[in-house]
Amino acid sequence: MLGHEVLISPAFCYRIHPASVADTRALAVDGLILEAPGLTAEPGERVAVAAAACTLGSALQERIAQLFATRRRSLALALESVANQRLFRLADRAAAAIRREARRIGLQVGIEMSPGDAGLALEQQSVVLTLAGARAHGIAVAAAGMLTPVHSLSLLVALGPNLRRRSAASRCDACASRDRCAMN
Repeated sequence: MLGHEVLISPAFCYRIHPASVADTRALAVDGLILEAPGLTAEPGERVAVAAAACTLGSALQERIAQLFATRRRSLALALESVANQRLFRLADRAAAAIRREARRIGLQVGIEMSPGDAGLALEQQSVVLTLAGARAHGIAVAAAGMLTPVHSLSLLVALGPNLRRRSAASRCDACASRDRCAMN
């Protein structure tokens, strides 16, 4: 029985940083080099980049692990599915906050991508988290670019004049897991 456990502690953070194209594959952002050919290849001028990180906290992953350990796999998988849906909705809220802030400072929103997407290698995860200020929310990079807590994600959003905005549907279109994803 799951009862009335508080399993989700949603939190997100983001920061907007001035950016300049360092070369055809990288951006210079806040003294860091962000290798993001997916951002540099987009038409339009990027003058800033927003980095965001989202998490549902660690209680959820602990409960799912406990359910698997006690052979309640169906319930664990159902909870995992709900967690993924919640995490994507939280990322949508973070992106909406970035859009509002960008509008307030007179910038348009361009492409949005996460480490591991085509055009932003998973190895850039730690740079994105640093730019987002994710450590303050307990989000960190574990082995091979995986985030802890497990139900966390990070993203980048290009900002500037005359950028082409992408819809949420195109975010799924760019995902390598789109053919086998239950969320799609």
